[in-house]
This record gives sequence, C-alpha cells and structure tokens, in this order.
Amino acid sequence: MTVAFLYNDIFRNSSFGKNHPVLPKRISNVYDFTKLINLRKKVDYVENKKANFKTLQLFHSFDYLEILKKTEKTQCISKDNARKYNLGTYSNPIFKQMFSRHATSTGALILATDLIKKKYKYVFSPGSGAHHAKQSMADGFCYLNDIAIAILVLKAKGYKKILYFDMDAHYGDGIIEYFKKNQEVCTISIHQENLWPKTGTYLYDSMHNTYNFPVSEGFNDSNFKKITDEIIFKIIKKFSPEVTLMQMGADCLKYDKMSKMELSNNSMSYIIKIMKSLSEKIIVMGGGGYNPWITIRAWTYNLATLAGETKSLKINKKAKDFLNNIKYKNIPKHDWINYIKDEPDIF
Repeated sequence: MTVAFLYNDIFRNSSFGKNHPVLPKRISNVYDFTKLINLRKKVDYVENKKANFKTLQLFHSFDYLEILKKTEKTQCISKDNARKYNLGTYSNPIFKQMFSRHATSTGALILATDLIKKKYKYVFSPGSGAHHAKQSMADGFCYLNDIAIAILVLKAKGYKKILYFDMDAHYGDGIIEYFKKNQEVCTISIHQENLWPKTGTYLYDSMHNTYNFPVSEGFNDSNFKKITDEIIFKIIKKFSPEVTLMQMGADCLKYDKMSKMELSNNSMSYIIKIMKSLSEKIIVMGGGGYNPWITIRAWTYNLATLAGETKSLKINKKAKDFLNNIKYKNIPKHDWINYIKDEPDIF
C-alpha cells in the first residue's frame, strides 16, 4: 500500500530558536532519513503548500490570525497583544516564519483530506500535529491548530464519523475540549497524568464519544497493550470511523526528556495496525518528540507500518551514518543508530 508523505522544506529552513525544545530540522531529518532506507517504493513524497487565510478562519479568530501574520513580518509585538495571544514567551517565541510554518503544517492536513478522498488510503504528515493551539491564542509550542481545522474540513466534506487518536504525552486540550460535545468526532487520548497542561482528567463519555486516559509515570508497552486490547479497540470498533487522524507525539516514548512515560516505538506500530483494521482512511501526524534519535526512528517506523513494510524494514550504512551525525546536547546516545524498531517487542 503506497503512502503519501507530505512535506515542505520550510521545516528545514525555519526554527523556534536555538534553545527551544522543538528541535531544528526534526521534520526534515525524518524526511531525509526515510529516503535512505528501503521505503521509497512504497512512499510518494508530496510537497504541500500553506493553507489560505480563509481556511485558517474555520477555527481561528480573524484578529489572532492578523496579529500572527503581522508579528511574523515585524518580529515584534506589544505587551498587551503578547499577553492576550500568548506570544513572545519561552514556549511560543517570535521567530521569522512563525505564521508560515504553521500555515504550512495546516496546508498539509488540508491536502491530506483531499488525498484520502481521491487517491490514498493512508497519509503521513510528520510536520502536523499542533494539538494545543486555541482559537485566539498560541499554546504549548502550537500557533495554529492544524488538526482542528482538518477535522472541520472533513466534516464539510461530508464525513460523519471522524476519529481523533492522540498518544502524545501531553493532553491535546486544543482539540479535545473543542470537539468534546460533537458526536460526529470521537476523541481518544492517552497522556501522562499531571503533566502540562494539567487537564484531561479521566473521562469515559460514550454519549459524546470523548475518552481521556491519563496514565501514570512508567506507563509501558504491557500497560499500553492491556488498555488497547481491553478498552480502546472496543471503542473504535463500536464507533466505526470513516476516517482517523492520529497524533503520534514521540514524547510518550522512553528516553524522551519531556515525560516519564516508557513506551517503545512498537506501541505506536501496534495501534496503527489496529487502526488499519478498523478505519479505511488514516492520516498519521507527528507532535511532540524532543529526543532526535528516538523521534526519527519512531516516526519512520510509523510510516513503515502504514506502508505495510515493517518486516523488511532495515537500517543500512547511510542511515546509520545519518543518525550518528546528529548532534544534540544533554542526551546521551544509547544504541539508537543500529536499528529502527525497538527491542524487545511484546506485541
């Protein structure tokens, strides 16, 4: 099964800043790495453009979008507007392509909604997944809520059963709080309890199709398999989605500094395989992910799972050299350059 990989070089040429947790080139690194291994015959690399202003207004307020565009151009903002729109902070800094980068990640998901209707069953967009942005403010490294906009576009296209699954370590408040009373959108979130934004308490609301599963520190593959097999599988099967969007933040994985969850990348592959058995169309995104080696390998494995190429997935010398040449402070390299799939695999 051929997968569309959506990408734009703005992810190579823009940065939140030298000391920001969002790693420079993390999306372009995934793009480059996947081209070094044996996936190219099963992946179509498609360039996407920015979403237009009108489309962004499906979710965001006009005033916020105008401020975001203006701030990108002038690289400054008044104290009142900074406070009002949560911009110019450590988490949401002002940088040269702060509007364009996120309009491009949104454009990827808008294109994905077209591609799944016409040509592809599965689309991969690692540059998308900004699940914290609110209608009139940035939040948690997210300036535009590309996922919420994509869901609204899917609804406008006539989809009546849209599933949103989120396994980022941080609760996807910008999406789930917005759609929690919309019965056509089922949201499922597995996230670390008491981690920022410190919301997303346990919720099993079958009437409104909203399910939050906050988990404790040390949550591992065995725990993930149990909750997936005993609860999540049944929820998805009963809902019977027409299309599924998956936010696969790699900060839920062991050795990511931003959480204390301890999943392997096999957990991601496992849930994607389940989604493939229950949902005809799937859009897989990125999200959090602050350890470059862990993130690259996990998202590559996600792509391979979508393409049905996990058994033949091998890492060659060029790919090993690529991982070995990545430099990043404060993260000791374990054996992260000799394999893509984590071991052991309990699934």
